[in-house]
Amino acid sequence: MVETGPVLVDHRERGSAIPEALASAGLDVRLTDLPVGDYVLGPGLAVERKGPTDLGASIRDGRLFDQAVRLQSAFPQAVLVLEGEPSGIAEDAWRGAVCRLIEDGFTVLHSLDAEDSAAWIVRLAKRARRAAPTVRNEGPRRAPRHPSAQAEVMLSVVPGISTTMARSLLAAFGSVAGVAAAGPDGLRRHPGIGPVRAARLAEALHGGYVALADRDPEHGRRARGTRPPRRWVLTGPDDGEEAQSFDRRAIALRALRAAGDGAQLIDSLTGEVVATGSVSHSSAG
Repeated sequence: MVETGPVLVDHRERGSAIPEALASAGLDVRLTDLPVGDYVLGPGLAVERKGPTDLGASIRDGRLFDQAVRLQSAFPQAVLVLEGEPSGIAEDAWRGAVCRLIEDGFTVLHSLDAEDSAAWIVRLAKRARRAAPTVRNEGPRRAPRHPSAQAEVMLSVVPGISTTMARSLLAAFGSVAGVAAAGPDGLRRHPGIGPVRAARLAEALHGGYVALADRDPEHGRRARGTRPPRRWVLTGPDDGEEAQSFDRRAIALRALRAAGDGAQLIDSLTGEVVATGSVSHSSAG
């Protein structure tokens, strides 16, 4: 029997029904802070979920394509789940964006609603269990060896620039240096490059380097370390038993498993009972 690893779920997905559905399917669910993606389901398989509102916003600001590039760099298999009917964006725009992702090798699934998304992700996770444990990949895949392929990758990481567009730019200007020398005005004369894409290319190719610690947070994402601290309190079935407080939820969950039936995991900020000792810890997500 092959030993299987946990399903890693980004903490922002805790409010959806999907972590609970994964746990109900018998999978070991671990809430964590994923640097890319919303779900890591198996060896090299990750999922990004986009709801109706989030999809339109992420297409308009180019965040969707940036997330796609980073997800494909970290995992051999990357899946985008589009949930419901996108709102706040023209149909031609979001369908065109999805076609571009498919052209760049991204797998796209469309779900009717949150319940349908859960069914897709549960099925993907179960199929991923057949191979090997989930292993987090902390680095990108092997870089292409051919210099021209490397140049394509360099340009395609710029938001709004697909691999196809990168190849078109390189064919027109001859090299990355030629693209940089063209400047915003020259780039705008290239088919498919408007003011926004030209400005992003110019900023990426000519902008001064800013150290990681000094960078502004990504648009639409809360800066790391700004969330209010949470404490989790473990109480026993006997009211007289001394409560134990933990700074990290993972520690509290381990203590909960060791405490046995009757223990409760309580969010000290809301007073909500998150889990009890009689319930598998994987359903706490």
